[in-house]
Amino acid sequence: MLYEAAPQTGFLTSSYGAAFFCLGSAGINSWFNVFNLPPGISPWVPVGFGIVSFMFASIGTLFALRPSSIIRSIKVLPYSTSRQTQEPSPRRVMLEVIARRISPIPLPSKRLQVEPENIVLVNRMQHRPVVLSREQMAAKKLEDAKRRKQEREYELSHLMTAPFRDAARASSTLMGNFRRGLTGEGFVPVFINGIKYKLDVEGGYALENGQVLDRLVKIQPDQRLARIQSEN
Repeated sequence: MLYEAAPQTGFLTSSYGAAFFCLGSAGINSWFNVFNLPPGISPWVPVGFGIVSFMFASIGTLFALRPSSIIRSIKVLPYSTSRQTQEPSPRRVMLEVIARRISPIPLPSKRLQVEPENIVLVNRMQHRPVVLSREQMAAKKLEDAKRRKQEREYELSHLMTAPFRDAARASSTLMGNFRRGLTGEGFVPVFINGIKYKLDVEGGYALENGQVLDRLVKIQPDQRLARIQSEN
């Protein structure tokens, strides 16, 4: 397994909830203020409310499409098991990508079997870490050990408030997922066979922090060139 996305319940709930609210508001506004106005109303009134309904419907559609095309997992398959060839002992590998469909309707995920050359990342999964000297590494280890000791002592000396701290951490994670559902942050574009997908870089599991995936696939910061390279 090269990559597996983190659970996205909060993200999906916020995206579809916002979409339902906006689309519902557009429908109610259109029904009462565009198509069923009482007589004697100026003809410009339904036009203005129609524009408002169109804006709400557009925003709702945008929210509904946020969860689409999100990659759920990427793993390596032996080339011989994924494609039948005439080679006596094929050694190439294929990548199996499981992703959500483009449709906003939550349908079953689709599976793609592609060669690594047909996957192009716009950004690297893992940036090069800062190389520390031996003295800096030793100082960092001492600092981390001291910080963990202080946190452990604080937990033991404040047992009565531990449930509240755990609840605060859980609510912070939940609100972060809701924020991502509304803003779409934390996802980077990925092109597979010319089609744009989204990869969650803020959570989930990546083998060796994404370094293996970076070595297998192509990296192209320009999205237009990335789309072209993924088709070749």
